[in-house]
Amino acid sequence: MSDLQDADELLELEIPEEVPEAEQAVELIRAWVADGALVVTLNGEAFGPRLEEWGRLLAQIGQHVARSASLNGESGEQRLIAEVRRGFDEAFPKNELTAYGKIKKRVTH
Repeated sequence: MSDLQDADELLELEIPEEVPEAEQAVELIRAWVADGALVVTLNGEAFGPRLEEWGRLLAQIGQHVARSASLNGESGEQRLIAEVRRGFDEAFPKNELTAYGKIKKRVTH
């Protein structure tokens, strides 16, 4: 990862420019790599019991990742999408959940 940091100050991504002007907006997921491990906070209530919506969200994130790679000079959009899908399929558990977590409250900054 090219943006790993050793500095004392955390570097966060900017809020997308469309969000402040939106009539409704909600943060769904925040992900970090901390000491080599993926750490995720998500708004688990966002879609209620409709877990398929999370699947759609992950698919759209995959498209954004492939597009970002394309904009950064990688070629072959279909190949990039296939690589993202392959990584997802290899990492996603087939029968049991391996992640752990706890419920935390949302905060206002």
